Amino acid sequence: MTPRVTIITVVRNDKNHIRETIVSALAQTNVEVQYLVLDGASTDGTADIIRNFEGQLAYWHSIPDRGMYDAMNQAIMMADGQWISILNSGDTYVSPTSLADAIAQTNSESSIIFGHSIEVNPEWNHEIRAVSDTSLLRFAPTFRHGSSLIRCEVQKSHLFDLSLEKRLGYALDWELLHRLWQEGYKFQMVDTFIEAYRTEGLSNHPYRNLLYNYRITSYGSSNKLPFLKYFIKNSAIVWLKNSCFYKFSRSLILEYMVNSVIPHIPFWSWRRCLLRLVGMKIGEGSFIMKRNYFMNANLISVGKHCHINTQCILDGRGGITIGSSVSISHRVNIMTGSHDYKSRNFQGIFKPIVIEDYVWIGVGATILQGVTIGRGAVVCAGAVVTKDVSPYAVVAGVPAETIGSRPEDLDYECKWDVPLT
Repeated sequence: MTPRVTIITVVRNDKNHIRETIVSALAQTNVEVQYLVLDGASTDGTADIIRNFEGQLAYWHSIPDRGMYDAMNQAIMMADGQWISILNSGDTYVSPTSLADAIAQTNSESSIIFGHSIEVNPEWNHEIRAVSDTSLLRFAPTFRHGSSLIRCEVQKSHLFDLSLEKRLGYALDWELLHRLWQEGYKFQMVDTFIEAYRTEGLSNHPYRNLLYNYRITSYGSSNKLPFLKYFIKNSAIVWLKNSCFYKFSRSLILEYMVNSVIPHIPFWSWRRCLLRLVGMKIGEGSFIMKRNYFMNANLISVGKHCHINTQCILDGRGGITIGSSVSISHRVNIMTGSHDYKSRNFQGIFKPIVIEDYVWIGVGATILQGVTIGRGAVVCAGAVVTKDVSPYAVVAGVPAETIGSRPEDLDYECKWDVPLT
């Protein structure tokens, strides 16, 4: 049966973004949608935009309320879906099948499902992956509230606690999720990108976020020291990352040291040690030749017994994961970064690349962002890969297309033992 989802959007005075949020919600396919839009008596024309969609909404109003969480509670009590998804004004679903894809992966015993998000900044888009280890919810959220769905009966019995609003401000959504976790409800991560959210939203205050987080996680605990340590440590990290010293030091290590100093060291064992020190993961028996260029080496992971030839570019800004026994020929470009050419401000976009075991990438090939190259596949010399490659497929051309296949009983290790290379 087609799952039924109640989507809730609350808004006040956001005429610049409410339309795209509504369009995104109404575009969801393979689910039956009950869409509720509650406007808190906007005065900037927001209500007029909502009125244009009146025939497609299950319910909407534009009246005064006690704030966004009061409006959310009102909408929750009207919900008749199996699941509830809250989509804030200005945010959108990543694709028309985001909700359906998430629900399709759900276990029957799960009460809360959550997935990945895309952070939308005026200058760039970046994928934010949820963390599957739900034990970490003891200390902090591991996913965005907008990238989660809660079973309707659970949500109705656990409304946002308005009595805590003065103390927790905009963090009542995290308080609710933490309360559900403490009560033992089952959380399940799904491998789906659900929400794209704007960084200039209400909760874009890192120090205040940490304070609210401390108040939520330490509440009722007889030993507040672990939560205080988490607060102090992460406050220091936020301060450091916003300092000029951090920006300079990061560039000194990840740019100058990695690409101007380390490549001149003739011994691989030394280079490997230094690359690991800056955060690059390199498996046993792997060999990376000199004169390669790494962007964000700390976000690159290389498995066991791989060989990366010379003059390659590995753009790790969006994350690169390379399996074991992978051979990468010279002058290969692996690019996780790009730009939205339709964007007025040339917005950057970063998406991860995954290269599975036994892949061979030929001379001068280019792998573009968001691509997964399946186990045992071959990318021929000069090919430009713009979409996922099936396991054991052989692809060639611009853009790369399948031209053959490879045996599936592969069993080898890439070896290189030439000194000083």
